[in-house]
Amino acid sequence: MWVKVHDTPDFVFFNHAAHVTRGVSCVSCHGRVDKMEVVEQVEPLSMAWCIDCHRNPEEHIRDPALVTELDFKPPDGQTFEEYGRHWAEKLDINPNISCSTCHR
Repeated sequence: MWVKVHDTPDFVFFNHAAHVTRGVSCVSCHGRVDKMEVVEQVEPLSMAWCIDCHRNPEEHIRDPALVTELDFKPPDGQTFEEYGRHWAEKLDINPNISCSTCHR
């Protein structure tokens, strides 16, 4: 039986592709689902939580080819933020924080 784990309100627009193609890892929102006996929501997915990520996305960004690598660790002793900063610059990521980004 399939049960929806993440349920955003109807007035919230969310596009997975916009996040995945920019290197936001599945782990950032969904946690380590590969280690969950029962999949559960690990982040609040609240407006404040989303805006915080849009304001400071670096620790959540990686090479887009690695977004589904749930056990990913940055190379060469880099922090997630350092590694993500590199990719944010390379991909020219500057997330929008206007209301119409999510409320349409």
